Formats: sequence, C-alpha cells, structure tokens
Amino acid sequence: MEWCDWIVGLYCLGCGVGLVVYWSASLVAHRVPLNDSVMRHHLAAEFLAAAALIAGGIATFASARTGGTLVTVGLGLGLLVYAATQSPALYPNDKQIRVGLWFLLVLTTLVFALRVATL
Repeated sequence: MEWCDWIVGLYCLGCGVGLVVYWSASLVAHRVPLNDSVMRHHLAAEFLAAAALIAGGIATFASARTGGTLVTVGLGLGLLVYAATQSPALYPNDKQIRVGLWFLLVLTTLVFALRVATL
C-alpha cells in the first residue's frame, strides 16, 4: 500500500465511524425528530453513507486498487459530498455545524481528487 491509500482508507473509516457515532448520539439524546419523514429519510441516507464509507475504508486496506474497492470508495465519498452539500439547509440557525459541513465538503473533495490522481 502506498501513502495515498492510507490517507483514503483512514479518511473513509474515520468519516464512516464518525457518522455512526454522531447520529447514534443524537438519537440517544432525542435530538432527532423521528416523526418527521424528511428527517427519517435523511437519517437512513446518513447511515447508508456511513456503511459505504466503512466498507470503502476496509476494502482499501484489503486491496486498494481493485475495481470493487474503487467503486465502493467512490460511492462512499460521493454520498458524503451529497450529505455535506444538502445538510446545511437542515441547520439554518447553527453556524458551527454549517461551517463544519463546508469544511467536510472541501476535505472530502480533496480526498476524492487524491484517490483519482494516484490511481
């Protein structure tokens, strides 16, 4: 494995686990309005993105350059880009979360560019 594979694998695993921890903590603290169908769909999409990122991270460490790994990593990072782009609208009054999501968008785009540039 090359250095770039380590960055991509660790980033995918970190973001995937981070999503699970964030949303699990939010659910336990009852900060997620589960009676809202939009939020239920958003929550399902977040956990799907987390699963794809964790799978992409594990696959990167198992075999970084195979087709299946590249598709899984691309899917996970793509879902994360979508979440970071779409989610600020859910937090109109929370500047800290919105800034964090824009930072996440930029960082994820850079990791995706790293993956593509080092194939």
